[in-house]
Amino acid sequence: MISSKNKWLLVATSIGIIYALALLVFAADVFSKEQSIYQVVFDLCMHLIPTALVLLFVVVGYKKPLIGAIIFAIFAVAYIITGWSNMHWSAHVLIAGPLLAISILYVMGYKSMK
Repeated sequence: MISSKNKWLLVATSIGIIYALALLVFAADVFSKEQSIYQVVFDLCMHLIPTALVLLFVVVGYKKPLIGAIIFAIFAVAYIITGWSNMHWSAHVLIAGPLLAISILYVMGYKSMK
């Protein structure tokens, strides 16, 4: 188990959790539409998938920082590549930027363990 004295790892994990909580804001838009309860529940579950994935990756990154760094970097780059022509550059900074920062922090946490 990794010591909690690894500041880089704690910062990366904390930012990952905050990022997941920020993604929860996007799930709130399912309540603004006139829909049946089944459609609202389905839409809410669909909107919570990214948050659940980020939390899962944070747990993986805390236990295995190098694997967490790779996962967060892959998802940041994949987000940029898949949405490059569809969105303004600021969307990429707001969504993929923190993912890349978390990835870098996990790399620093991994290096400080040695």
